[in-house]
Amino acid sequence: MTKLCVPTTFEDHFLDEVDKLNRKYKDLNTRVHEIYGSFKTPFGTGRALTILPKVNEERFAKHVEQAHSYGMEFAFTLNPVCMNLVEYTEWGHKSLDDLLNSLSSMKVDTLIIAIPYLIEYVAKNYPEFKINASSICYIDSLERALMYEKLGADRLTLNEDINRCFKLLKLIRREIRADLEVIANNGGLLKCPMKTYHDTINAHVSQYVVEDKVGFSYLPYPFMRCTLERLTNHKEIIRAPWFRPEDVRYYTEIGIDYIKIAGRGLPAKILLRLIEAYLSGKYEGDIYALIDNSYLHFSKDMFDPSARPLPPLKISIDNRSLDGWYEFFVKNDPPCLIACVGCDYCDRVAKRVVKTDPELEKMYIERIKGMIDKLASRKLPIKLKEKEDGSLILEREDLPVCVDEYQICGAG
Repeated sequence: MTKLCVPTTFEDHFLDEVDKLNRKYKDLNTRVHEIYGSFKTPFGTGRALTILPKVNEERFAKHVEQAHSYGMEFAFTLNPVCMNLVEYTEWGHKSLDDLLNSLSSMKVDTLIIAIPYLIEYVAKNYPEFKINASSICYIDSLERALMYEKLGADRLTLNEDINRCFKLLKLIRREIRADLEVIANNGGLLKCPMKTYHDTINAHVSQYVVEDKVGFSYLPYPFMRCTLERLTNHKEIIRAPWFRPEDVRYYTEIGIDYIKIAGRGLPAKILLRLIEAYLSGKYEGDIYALIDNSYLHFSKDMFDPSARPLPPLKISIDNRSLDGWYEFFVKNDPPCLIACVGCDYCDRVAKRVVKTDPELEKMYIERIKGMIDKLASRKLPIKLKEKEDGSLILEREDLPVCVDEYQICGAG
């Protein structure tokens, strides 16, 4: 059976709709097996708090109970890449135990964890939890997989960078007893040089209450750079480690246990469309709209309120134009993880299938370049201040609020 792991919006009706989809596609031997999400803790999570659903512990507990009533398990995302070492302080250690005991009483099934020490600590002291080593563990080799399994992880979410390295995937599957999970819809750069920095920013933003009047805590420098690279070179859109609903079978055939849908912070409408596509194993229309439209964030210049908003840019890929494209990766095992040299496959595919408005796209490129230039200038266009209660406020000099008009699918 194909088991999907999906984020939740923490709305009651969302789980109702997911259950309907499970019942609709039950004959295809596929279902949403697990829901994941979190409430705010001092330790943070793997996504910026500014984009996550706001939920308190009471509502969270009811949501877990509702998921269980539909036969779905629940995973808590305790996966920041850094906790500022508070996990070793007396206060932090007690707070961590308080949190874990609370999650245990709520009957949370699985903890998604990125920090190796925390995996080992939970495995030794809280055996009631299953442990999923987060994608932020960057498990991209057999050696890393073996180490995280040794620390106590029951499941390994593999680094998206190896999604198309089938020889490596088969090797890991053969040597690892733990369950394996791959992420289906990451539209960010392959082997993104900004990923560690971006994940660290997300961890710290999720640990503090940030009053953000600019939007920079969700759209920081790494996000700008990643988006710019994809807009200036469409090969990066195809190289990105996503795969279509039709391509899920290649993973189940080699023994991958779980398919994860990324997208914490997305509205229910978009998430449900994603879930149905991957449950049904097919999608008609613009597949790229399902994967990423995060470039729309840059319709506005967050540092210049006088700049005129750009019209919505649309980058599209007809899903049928990609029929058969994944056979190349499955059969040829190109050296995607080592280096993108001596192979122009993704470039050729991009030129054939990626459709856009070149002139409008150039305007988006120039806008992002302009914002990066401002950030790299000696005078920062933003200021980050600490309030008396220790929380942070991020603002521009003129303090206008940046309001997003679009429902955005995020990359990475």
